[in-house]
Amino acid sequence: MSYCLYPRLSAERASAQRGRLLSGDAAFDASLLEESLTDVSAFPPTGGRRITDEDLHRLREKCTAELGLPWPSGVRTDDELDLRIGRVLYEESVGSAGEFGNAQVWDFLTLILLPDLALERFPREGKGAIARLTGGNRRHVFQRLWRRWRVFGADIVQARELTEDDYVALLERRLTGQNRTLAVKTVREIQNSGRSGQSRREFTRVFMRQLVQVSGLVEMGDGEPDHLDALFMHVGEVTERALAGG
Repeated sequence: MSYCLYPRLSAERASAQRGRLLSGDAAFDASLLEESLTDVSAFPPTGGRRITDEDLHRLREKCTAELGLPWPSGVRTDDELDLRIGRVLYEESVGSAGEFGNAQVWDFLTLILLPDLALERFPREGKGAIARLTGGNRRHVFQRLWRRWRVFGADIVQARELTEDDYVALLERRLTGQNRTLAVKTVREIQNSGRSGQSRREFTRVFMRQLVQVSGLVEMGDGEPDHLDALFMHVGEVTERALAGG
């Protein structure tokens, strides 16, 4: 069975649409979606089943429906919205994960399919608004959420024990951002530290620095669990000594 091919938005069209959104017009336009799907650069000349207009409308409906569902506290929070939208996008990507690693696909999904939801989460007047609407950027409004589910898995994301700082610290580094085993083990170390607030951020910063240093000296593959456990124990001990001033 062939994988599903998602549409791209060229750099030129993305720039124009980004400007439109930031100038105040964030409404979803079904005719623009149809037009964008017929653009010559929308789909690469490769294998795969091209996603249909109907499929994209269904994806949009799934995302927008999350805004209308009851909220645990009765009040919508950004964390809850991130969790809900991230789950929908991750579930959508199953079987076509490679497509969701493409910056131009995120430009299409954000600027053409979900422009109103993007600005619902991050207002255009906010700091870094352009980055939030640029596919491939680490701060992208939706892509960053998808990466959380992709790298850490449902159990960790849905537990909501990681802070925004934790996600940034782990996903911005190639070592943990591209290796689920190392990412999950690092999460456990952060959780087991029992720290919070600034103390937790400092622990994560030092731990990641030590882990990166060790990765340049020894193999960090996940083929030998005992070896990896010993390495993480060593990094944890060095981190604690460094934080204690030793």
